[in-house]
Amino acid sequence: MSSYEFLYIREDKQYKVIVTKKKMRSIRYTYKDGVFKVSCPNFFVTQKQVVDGLNRYAEKLIKSDVRTHASGDGYMYLLGNKISISESGEINFTNGEKIIYKSKEDLDKKLKKWFLPILEQRNRYYEQMMGIKKPYKVRLRKMTTRYGSNSSSTHSITYSTILMHYTYDVIDSVIVHELAHHFVRDHSKKFYDVVYKYYPNYKECHHRLKKGEFHD
Repeated sequence: MSSYEFLYIREDKQYKVIVTKKKMRSIRYTYKDGVFKVSCPNFFVTQKQVVDGLNRYAEKLIKSDVRTHASGDGYMYLLGNKISISESGEINFTNGEKIIYKSKEDLDKKLKKWFLPILEQRNRYYEQMMGIKKPYKVRLRKMTTRYGSNSSSTHSITYSTILMHYTYDVIDSVIVHELAHHFVRDHSKKFYDVVYKYYPNYKECHHRLKKGEFHD
């Protein structure tokens, strides 16, 4: 399996395109969060063929992407609340906390520092509830293919930064999911029995997570 990327321009807007060659018979196009993903056969498929397909399907794919985005022009969701942001400024929280930022990069860095203690606190709460005696080291980083990862070798759990945009119940559902791997490493029925024991509305929260529903 091999892949490559290029930029596709449509109506004066640039879109990232990720083309992946797999063992398949036809070309498949998907679109999510401003990125086109194209899966195509291993045999030779030119970039022109891919672009021709994008010219046919792009409009329909873009319109079908009805999910709410974590952030956009002048706004961002934090813990399910939609707030206004700008190139620089400040964010005031109801508990008195404040984030003053000078740029988008500065905001991203400070939000990560703000969110990590929240994850650690909630992780400890569910560890106690689930009878996990040795606390996990909690880490936070940007991940595009998963929401969390439990490492038994380092006894650590890494969460995706995308979680800071969701409501607490969705965040908690991911925490319970990762902690359930303390008892069962795979995703068998036994694993989900643990998940649902400690988080009965997991299915609803997981649905909102996958759909990108950042608010209630």
